Amino acid sequence: MSLGAVLVSHVRSAMVAKLRGLPLPVSHPVLSGLRSGVFVTVEAVVRSGGFERREVRGSLGIVEPFRDLAFDTAKIAAELVLSIPRFTEFDLRRSVVEVTLVEGLREWDGSLDGFEWGREGVYVVAGQRRFVVLPQTMIERRILGDALLRYVESMVGPPEKMYRFSTRIYYELHPEGEVIERELWRSRVIKQFFEVVR
Repeated sequence: MSLGAVLVSHVRSAMVAKLRGLPLPVSHPVLSGLRSGVFVTVEAVVRSGGFERREVRGSLGIVEPFRDLAFDTAKIAAELVLSIPRFTEFDLRRSVVEVTLVEGLREWDGSLDGFEWGREGVYVVAGQRRFVVLPQTMIERRILGDALLRYVESMVGPPEKMYRFSTRIYYELHPEGEVIERELWRSRVIKQFFEVVR
């Protein structure tokens, strides 16, 4: 089983345990030996007009590890499932789970030279406010180039400190289905952006 499949399975187990009022699976033979920041996202699969689309129901995470990956992922998954209004096991079975690992958090001066679109995310501190932009958000909302810095400032005001980080994103192709690693850097959105900029 790949790391992505293990992570998604662990997240689903933690969510089901929380919904049923059972103890969380806070240890795992593989994940307990790893440390990483982690974000968990739940997307509902919505069918309408003969089309299928995904709609984010909730996302929650940390940019630096608190304990180990098994513990942190289970706690985040449990908190996330409680934060989604009226979320049930039935909803979970009809939803896609995505897990983003966060690594290499480092200070960033805001320079876009060498920024790895589709691989890197941004963490911002502005007073008491903390704000994260994951690479998938940048692609989905087309927040590329200078638009990223404008977006950050519109959300939290002038940043006091900015950080960038690398990610690995694992994603179910369909609810409870095969898990793949997303390769967002290959996105046509990024290619089109750089063709226009040149």
